Amino acid sequence: MRINHNIPALNAHRLLNVNTGKSSKVLERLSSGKKINRAADDAAGMAISEKMRAQVMGLRKASQNTLDGISLIQTAEGAMNEVHSMFQRMRELSVQAANGAVTDEDRQAIQDEINQLTSEVNRIANGTNFNTRKLLQGNTAPNSNTTVHRMSTGGPAEIVGDQALDDTYVGDIADLSTKTLTITIDGEERTVNLNKFSDPGNATVENILGVLNDAMGDLGEAIITDNARLEIRSASIGGGSKIEITGTLAADLFGTVNLGTTGEAEKDAGNATGSFLFKEIPQAGSTMTIGKEKIEFFDSRVGPYTGSNRPINIAKDATDEKDLEDLVKEIAALGIDGVNMTIDANKTTRLIVTADVEGFAGQAIFLEGTPKEFVTNLQVGPNQGQGFRLSIGDIRAKILGISSASPDGNTGVKGAAFTSGTPNVTDGLSEGVIEYALDVSKEDRATAAITVYDNAIVKLAGLRSSLGAIQNRLEYTTANLDNTAENLTAALSRIEDADMALEMSEFTKLNILTQSGVAMLAQANQRPQSVLQLLGS
Repeated sequence: MRINHNIPALNAHRLLNVNTGKSSKVLERLSSGKKINRAADDAAGMAISEKMRAQVMGLRKASQNTLDGISLIQTAEGAMNEVHSMFQRMRELSVQAANGAVTDEDRQAIQDEINQLTSEVNRIANGTNFNTRKLLQGNTAPNSNTTVHRMSTGGPAEIVGDQALDDTYVGDIADLSTKTLTITIDGEERTVNLNKFSDPGNATVENILGVLNDAMGDLGEAIITDNARLEIRSASIGGGSKIEITGTLAADLFGTVNLGTTGEAEKDAGNATGSFLFKEIPQAGSTMTIGKEKIEFFDSRVGPYTGSNRPINIAKDATDEKDLEDLVKEIAALGIDGVNMTIDANKTTRLIVTADVEGFAGQAIFLEGTPKEFVTNLQVGPNQGQGFRLSIGDIRAKILGISSASPDGNTGVKGAAFTSGTPNVTDGLSEGVIEYALDVSKEDRATAAITVYDNAIVKLAGLRSSLGAIQNRLEYTTANLDNTAENLTAALSRIEDADMALEMSEFTKLNILTQSGVAMLAQANQRPQSVLQLLGS
């Protein structure tokens, strides 16, 4: 028997410490409800659970973001619904004004209502906002002054004349205001208003381009090439894009070329091509996007570049601005992965972007200048790059073609015209009149106005339809996010949550062992006292 080292007591003490430690951890798990309270509990499980937790929290916030996006869309679409109702009313008034039984006084009363409804369209467009962001008046950001054709293995419909145009030539065209010109793009007919050229010799290349582009709107664009030829290109791309030009002025402007053309159909060979057509020097702060690269324009005369994009300086020196052609050359010289950039030989302000890879894969390269519409990004996923780009069209009266900044503006419909005299349409947010409404003061103009309102109704219906499709998509997105969050939460729970029944059973066992250990330690401590009997005491 030994008294210096009480081995049974040491053993009982060791086991008591082990059970006490285990009991403390079980108590911690029972108190927190978590199986992993520190990295030492399960290092691998902790690492996995934290990544899962980030995903779950991101999914929940993304779901909320998606619902916010749906609310934004509903706000915009609700406003568009009221504008649609006003269009229907204005069309109804035009039908009434076109009736021969209506007097001129009656038509003036009808005109007054149309003026007020047109102003209300502007008020809704300029005043509708969501969280202080205006939704329906287009993009108010700095303008890159570009027209963009997306990447495609096909091509737009394009007509380029063989007649050289200058101000002298177009000014000498006899009786230009008595001639006719109609442009049909993708099945939509637009009549060019030539009434402003009633005075002999007042036509210039610039104002000819103005009336052409006013008539086409978003359907296409007219420019003058570097060798003075008139070019019209459709906004749409592919085999479905078509242009047809008719009228007595067509030969004067285009010469003897074929005035009917179809775009090049998509194909699985060749390199996808897109383009930027620069009209003016981009504004400082504006951007253009090519694939994953964003080019940002700054003005060194104002201050140094402080952003994180690919900078392009619009200043030539401390006092002057670069020429547009020099600016385009500088952009073309940028090395951007996945594309090759060249300058159009026929129009040196057009930048051609060609994908390095062949076939449809090259079409995935994203091209963007400053969009005309309101654009925002909805973060609808938990990770970087899982955003959804939402655009909402501009529904101001002038954009939809039912008002004009000048009385000789182009309605795009033969016989239709805007009111003359003083402006009669406001922006809806102030009393100042700034635009001219469609004229229904005469029977023939009222009849033509019906078609103008038809065009506006169809265009607005397309915008509303697009928003409705996006809303439906986002509702499915929300359902998917919530389902994924639920499943990931269940997986996270299996990793880090404690099984309370199992832990309670473990605690009961350890509690009994701890109490037993304390009792046995007491007994072990009593054993050395038996040595006293050997001492005869």
